[in-house]
Amino acid sequence: MRTPSWTASVALTAIFAALGSACSKGAAPSPAKVPETELASAPRVERIQGTDRSEPPPALPATPLPILPASSRLPAQIGALQGIDRLSHLFEALASLEAGRSHEDVHVVQYGDSHTASDSGTSVVRRLLQARFGSGGRGFVAIGKPWKTYTQDGIRGGMTALFSPARSHVEQGRTMGDGCYGPLGVAIGADESGARAWTSVTVPASRVEVDYWQQPSGGSFDVFIDGAHTGRVATRAAEPAPGFFALELPDTPHEVELRTVGEGSVRVFGMALDRTQAGVVVDALGINGAQIFWALRWNEEHFAAELRHRAPDVVVLAYGTNEALDPKLDLGLYERSLVELLGRVARATPSASCLLLGPPDLGRWVDHQGWIPWPPVLDVAAVQKRVAQAAGCAYYSQIDAMGGPGSMLAWATESEPRAQTDRTHLTRAGYAQVATSFTTDLLRAYDAWRDAGDLPPTSAAKTWVSSR
Repeated sequence: MRTPSWTASVALTAIFAALGSACSKGAAPSPAKVPETELASAPRVERIQGTDRSEPPPALPATPLPILPASSRLPAQIGALQGIDRLSHLFEALASLEAGRSHEDVHVVQYGDSHTASDSGTSVVRRLLQARFGSGGRGFVAIGKPWKTYTQDGIRGGMTALFSPARSHVEQGRTMGDGCYGPLGVAIGADESGARAWTSVTVPASRVEVDYWQQPSGGSFDVFIDGAHTGRVATRAAEPAPGFFALELPDTPHEVELRTVGEGSVRVFGMALDRTQAGVVVDALGINGAQIFWALRWNEEHFAAELRHRAPDVVVLAYGTNEALDPKLDLGLYERSLVELLGRVARATPSASCLLLGPPDLGRWVDHQGWIPWPPVLDVAAVQKRVAQAAGCAYYSQIDAMGGPGSMLAWATESEPRAQTDRTHLTRAGYAQVATSFTTDLLRAYDAWRDAGDLPPTSAAKTWVSSR
């Protein structure tokens, strides 16, 4: 099981000066203005190896993992995955887990747009990784319905009208809202008693941790597990900050319900579903229509606190489709914003590996031409690849994994389509194929990393062999 929270204390060469003000001070800050001369390319972020957790992990056997040789022994690319040496922290965590040396989950946190929000691809990544390394739990999910179509693998929720979504947004060019909306970036809130929100979970969980907002005007809510009242949470506090209410449960599927009891405002970010056993956890934190600019509306101090609490071993940024569809996209601004977002991630979790998951291929209807491959998605992917290289992150090309430019059009016209008719989203079969390719390349890279470090063979089957 993952230690509930940890902090990192390091001397970090940040991409930009730290942003962020307390959420109680008003609207979320705008991205910092940086001289153009500093933004031609993203400078490398110095990342530490290892973490300084708030609670020390249980003692492990004395024999350490061997120090790996120079990255020259690793291939530069496997499949569509580039920058394998940038994933060393993730691979070290997987190796410790696989060897039975670690009592901590290996945690993947993926931020993104509708491709991530649907969980169609990330659910496949989750199942494949957990098949080899074990399941540490379902991860972080929303409670209720932060938007009308919110559904994820094994998760179904609803809420009464007294609960409503809350998020940062833009009005007349200004960012509105305080920017404090939890790991997902979208919360649910209520100001009256009697509001109800519930989520049914079809996969086992032995620990449920509700993530909520504490504030001076905070109210209270009751927590029900499988219909039984299990506790009352008071969210009133002198200073605004995230709060957490955890319960240990039998390792079975559960239904979680919250009911407000008045006394003030209640804001709930969601819940983390964990298990007693250590394994892999994959959070799918996507929002329909999202661009990287959206994440920069979040309060950085709050974002960092929530991300540190999730304690990721790798942070995946999976944006790009909506940027490519934006006719007003400024690629220079996009690059600078991507650099800033990576800087925020690095400042929050400097020991974690990072990976940019490039957008899938894209097609658009153009009058007098019909459906055509959409060139802007290649421009966006090129920026991501360049920034990943400069910032010390791995990069995965979903376009290459699909077969290159034009593949979206071909997939949409198959007898059993792997792409939807909008030529923007994939079908379930298409998401499964790309996710399997991604996990295959990731596991092949992990096994190459093990070979390069002369690590002994494990009893686990090389699942990537059967994935091809």
